Amino acid sequence: MADAPRSSESVIGLHTYNSAADLTSGHVITLDKNEFLFDLNTKNACTRPLDVFIKLLSTSNVAKEFSHFSSLPLSRLRTVDTFFDHPELNKLGEIQVYEQTRIRAIHKQGHNYINASWIDGYREIRKYIVAPSPISETVSQFWRSIYDRNSLVVVTLCKLTDEKGKPFLPLKQGEPMTFDDMTIELDNIRKVRPTTYSSVLKLSKQGVDCKKTIVLIAYMGWGSMGYPQRPSDILDLVTDMNHMWTILRKQAIAEKKIEENQRTPITLMCFDGFSKSCTVAALDILCRRLEASYAIGTPFVDILDTIARLRMLRGAACMKAEQFVFLSLAVLEYAIRHHLINVENLDKICLNGFFIQTNPDTV
Repeated sequence: MADAPRSSESVIGLHTYNSAADLTSGHVITLDKNEFLFDLNTKNACTRPLDVFIKLLSTSNVAKEFSHFSSLPLSRLRTVDTFFDHPELNKLGEIQVYEQTRIRAIHKQGHNYINASWIDGYREIRKYIVAPSPISETVSQFWRSIYDRNSLVVVTLCKLTDEKGKPFLPLKQGEPMTFDDMTIELDNIRKVRPTTYSSVLKLSKQGVDCKKTIVLIAYMGWGSMGYPQRPSDILDLVTDMNHMWTILRKQAIAEKKIEENQRTPITLMCFDGFSKSCTVAALDILCRRLEASYAIGTPFVDILDTIARLRMLRGAACMKAEQFVFLSLAVLEYAIRHHLINVENLDKICLNGFFIQTNPDTV
């Protein structure tokens, strides 16, 4: 496996995380400068093989998985001082934002608090910015954070309006919207999949002679309740966002708009900033790790471990048990789609415990 770019930067700062492999032990692992939170050889990295994952999934059911999921702590012992200083800027006041991983973005009142967090990817530090959809008080701050952090791709999984029902981005070409010092223009929009739209936006910041181009991918197929019935839709979404990020990054480097060592995070946004957005991040991590481990001999999958590690960066990530079930089904589909499962094991897969079946005696 080729080495990924190394960095001494850590979203935690001290490279110290609580153990995810044993959720109740309180054991602490320390990551060295050249280690990643999501990796194959990091200390205490999960080593559950894919065939064991399939066996457990085939003998399990929704009730059992929900029980396992409920044992996962929603948050970790982290500093959250600034979170409590600005309660009016938090949609869900009980879900805390860690000081060590929060995004800094200047608010019009002068402080730099916004309810958004850095999230690592597979062998990538700070691959994502995870945030809730902005409220009226944070719209300009939201766009400013994207502009200042060179985020090239924004993925939305919710309505594109604030709490007052007002859109926080232009919906028509030729009708730019200005929020304080930020101006957003819609360059074009197209439907790329049955429930997915892609838009090109131009971002301008007052006093800065540099207009930045981003792509906004809006997935409209995830309702307010439950999870997508077709895991392939979200797998396609993950593929699309990574593909578009690669294209835009190469283009920005070629045009000398960014340096090769600059970060260009993907922004993931859902209504609360914890559930759907973190589920997409988790799926990306799980699939990348599964593929990389398969390439060196033994594919590994551990969804609880991945969620636990995410919660070290963003409290209450993937906060609903249904998202855990969805991740299980999506990872299984990814493994089948990419031929990571031996043919003889395909017949052993049984998902009866995850579907409501009609009782013939009551028909």
